[in-house]
This record gives sequence, structure tokens and C-alpha cells, in this order.
Amino acid sequence: MHELTYTSICRNNGLIIFDALGEDELQTGRRLHEDLLDYSREIGRLGYCTYYSIKSKQMLIAALKSVLTECKSGVLYPVLHFECHGDPDKGLYVHASDEYVGWEELVRHVAEINEATNNNVGVVLAACFGFEVSKFVNFKAPCPFNFVIAAQDVIRAGQLQDVIIGFYKATVNSGDLQGGLVALDDQLMLFHSGEWFYRTLATFMVMSFNAAGRSEIVEQIVSSQVAKAGYRSRDLVRSERAKAKKFVKSPQNFYKHASRNFLHNKIPISYEDFHAFVEGKRPR
Repeated sequence: MHELTYTSICRNNGLIIFDALGEDELQTGRRLHEDLLDYSREIGRLGYCTYYSIKSKQMLIAALKSVLTECKSGVLYPVLHFECHGDPDKGLYVHASDEYVGWEELVRHVAEINEATNNNVGVVLAACFGFEVSKFVNFKAPCPFNFVIAAQDVIRAGQLQDVIIGFYKATVNSGDLQGGLVALDDQLMLFHSGEWFYRTLATFMVMSFNAAGRSEIVEQIVSSQVAKAGYRSRDLVRSERAKAKKFVKSPQNFYKHASRNFLHNKIPISYEDFHAFVEGKRPR
């Protein structure tokens, strides 16, 4: 089977730690911040790490909006690190206020930051079930983060402390995410949006790029464009539907549209290479 190979670049010049653990628990977030502050000084990267002590859901959202403002100004390309408990159904737990921030709601806020950075946001969740956020990625919408590192199941308090510090030190020093991944515990999984997108899109092209599938995509594109416009009229819908039909008229047009949409206006793989990959997945 023809395989796809490309280099994914995620710019990063800051680590933002959101610590929502209780005061009577292991202070893994605080220790991470202190260790990385010392390390940043050693290698001459002052100001790399920022720490937020989160006492309520409102405070977490406010902190994310503050990060968003910095990213919109073009000065910050962060990894967002969350130190908290997690529930597979309820989301992230803020201990001080006994509140949850749902996974989907969290992804919406992160997606705004990722859009502002042009797909240069990484997410690390030192929380049980943090990998749940990957379920809210849709190949028909812009990716909400460049990558996620998280656990699928329960993790013990403090279990990941040393390996996460090792991951950040290796990544900060080399600038190479792949090098940092070597330091990670096998309970942590990597979700890379670009890799996931091409595999998912290829499966869609094989199984669902037919009349019914194209019609569904057209209506989703129209709905998205109407929502962006902020109003709905017969002329607007007609115009957007005509444009959408052009996008899905051929596999090549659809591929370019889907790539630009999901990968924030980037097409890192040529259609020729993608087409060969798709053909290799077709049943023989």
C-alpha cells in the first residue's frame, strides 16, 4: 500500500499550565512549572512557561481567553497543559469550585486559540480520560489543535510527573516533538490532527464519496457559510450552494477544499500522493 509521508511543523514559543487540582493533592502542576522555570533559565528561554492556578470554571475560561488575546496579537504559539482530574462523560474537574468543564466546551475554546495561531496549538492533558477531546475532531471542520497528548483511561496521581517533565525538557531544548515523545509513558497517547485527517479523509473517499455523500457535504458547507455570514436569505443559500457544488464536483477539488478547511489553509500533501494513498486503500 502506498503510504503518505510529510513533515508536520508546529511552532511553539510558550507553555501555559492550567492547574485545577486541590490544595491538599500532589502539586504536580506547580512542580512542573518550577522545574521548567529553572530549566528555561539554564537554556536561555526565559518567559517560556506561564502558570495559572484555576479556582473555578469561569477562571479557566477567562485564562483561555487571555491566551487567545495574546495569540491574536501574533506573539504566542502555545502548548496548553492541563493538570486536573477528568471524567469520561463530564469533562475536566475544577476542584476548588466543584465544577466540570465539558470536553466539547473545552475543545471549542482551544479551537479559537488554534485558529488564531494558524494551527500551532498543542494540548497536553495530565488528566484521566483526557483523550476524550479527540472525539470532537471532525474532518469537515477546521482542526481544533495541532496535536493532543493524553491518557485514554485512569491514571494515578503523580504517575506522569517525571515523564511529562522529561517530555517538555526534550522538546524545549531540541524543538522536535518526535524527540520528546520518546520520553513519554506508554499510557499517554498522541493524537496528531494531520495524520488523523488524511487517514479519515481517505476512508471517506473510498466509502462515501458518492452522490449521497457529496450532497451531504454540500449542505454542511452551506450551513457553515451561512453561520459565518450571520444571516440567512434565499440568495445567500443559492450562492453558497453553487460554490459548494463546485468544491465537490471532482475528487481533486474536494480534496483541496477539505485540506484547506481542516488544516487552516494548508495543503501539505499533493493531490497525486493522496490519490495514490486512497487507491491503495480500495478493496481489490
